[in-house]
Amino acid sequence: MMKDSAKSQLTWQDCVSALVRRRWFLLGPLFAIGLCGFLLAKMWPVRYRSQGLIMIENQQVSSQYVTPNVVTSAEDRLQSMTDQILSRSRLQHLIEQFDLYPEVPGGLAAGDAIDALRKDIKVEPVQASARSGELTEFRISYLASTAETAQHVVNQLTSLFIDENERSRNEQSAGTTNFLANQLEEARQQLADAEQKLNGYKMQYLGELPEQEQSNLQILNGLQAQFSAESAELDRVEQDKTYLESMRAEYQSLGPAVSTASGSSQPESLPQLRARLAELQTRYTDRYPEIIQLRSEIARVEKLQQQKEKTEGANSSNSPSQDSAADNAQPNLIEINSRLKAVDADLQNRRSQIDSLRQRIQTLQSHLNLTPVRGEQLAEVTRNYQDAKERYESLLQKESQSELATNLEKRQQGDQFRIIDPATLPVRPAEPNRAEIILGSWFMGLLAGLGLVAVMEATDTRLQGMTDLEAATSLPVLVSVPLLQSPLDLADLRRHHLVEALTAASLAVVSLGLGAFLFLVN
Repeated sequence: MMKDSAKSQLTWQDCVSALVRRRWFLLGPLFAIGLCGFLLAKMWPVRYRSQGLIMIENQQVSSQYVTPNVVTSAEDRLQSMTDQILSRSRLQHLIEQFDLYPEVPGGLAAGDAIDALRKDIKVEPVQASARSGELTEFRISYLASTAETAQHVVNQLTSLFIDENERSRNEQSAGTTNFLANQLEEARQQLADAEQKLNGYKMQYLGELPEQEQSNLQILNGLQAQFSAESAELDRVEQDKTYLESMRAEYQSLGPAVSTASGSSQPESLPQLRARLAELQTRYTDRYPEIIQLRSEIARVEKLQQQKEKTEGANSSNSPSQDSAADNAQPNLIEINSRLKAVDADLQNRRSQIDSLRQRIQTLQSHLNLTPVRGEQLAEVTRNYQDAKERYESLLQKESQSELATNLEKRQQGDQFRIIDPATLPVRPAEPNRAEIILGSWFMGLLAGLGLVAVMEATDTRLQGMTDLEAATSLPVLVSVPLLQSPLDLADLRRHHLVEALTAASLAVVSLGLGAFLFLVN
């Protein structure tokens, strides 16, 4: 306890005294570990590092004209290619091609050699100073036991990266083009189906479509006007029929004893026929069939009237009998019956036309009533067609741009890898760094020596001077008696110091010589 309390107040002089007193505990580990560092630096296998620099060239044609299909960043592409190139199959081929790592046991070559090769290959991105955050270059390096092997492997790796970049970009661009072509074909089929549905809908509901509403209204107005005109004509023809039927009844009532009755009836019917003719002439032209018939009827009635007048001027004995009057009335009756048949045919024809017009009007009115419903349905069908058309046109444009980008990649006009610095032939080995090993070993030896001295001092319970004595006794030292030595002891002490100095100098010379030798060899 006294020793510990004394040593808790150590000074620099005490530390120097302890180092001098236990100098060999310091120098021993220092020189021993230092010489081991020399041996380690000597025995460490020499390895050479070859490096190659590759630049990433941007697309030569402006993206304003040709949009590239490959949109992945350079960092992602580099990482993907690194994973593919450093795959087991690729590395196995490199090992067999250049006979790498022959020192690895054959049974472990499939695993350890590939892991060692993967560890010795380094792919380091180089960021451009002018374009912060953008990858423009990357460096490939490899460690090998010989400089030529390192250079050959780096050359092979740079070729693999360039070929892989070209292949992957071509495949991605071609894959994009093929995908867009398939999508375009599907869009073309969808557009054809939508167009067929649109045309089918228009054909199915022809006449009910919104764009036909105005024409339907015009046609409906025309049909209604025609219907009104035909209805008026039907009424007129029915009146004609009534008139002819009355005349037929009059002629049928003529007999042998009423020859004068037939004559008295002519003056009453002729003015009516003329009045009717005048009425029709105000509405129709002279070529109108009814006008032509009325004129013929007037001429016939006038002829009958003339015949009557001739009959009244003859003698009563020679006058015709009632049979001759009936014979005169018989042709008129035949003509009236013929005209009635014509009027009946005309009535039937006009009724048929009116029925047809009525049906057409009803059909058009039904179409007009359904027009709003068809408009909504047609809007949905048209919207589907427009969507399919816009999708097809968009895909057509994208597919065309993708084909341009694919042709650009095939002609190597897109983003390319170009070798700036080919693989170097190293002159000096990259491993080992003998200076670091030697300095590190000396530093570790120094630390080991200091640690050993500290341990020896901490475990030593002897008093080593007046400081220890005063601390142990708590009394001041009044006087100290120096060590009295004979001349023989002094001579032995000097020889001992000389041997120590020579030994330390020899070790120092040996250490410096080994360091110089290794430096020259390196």
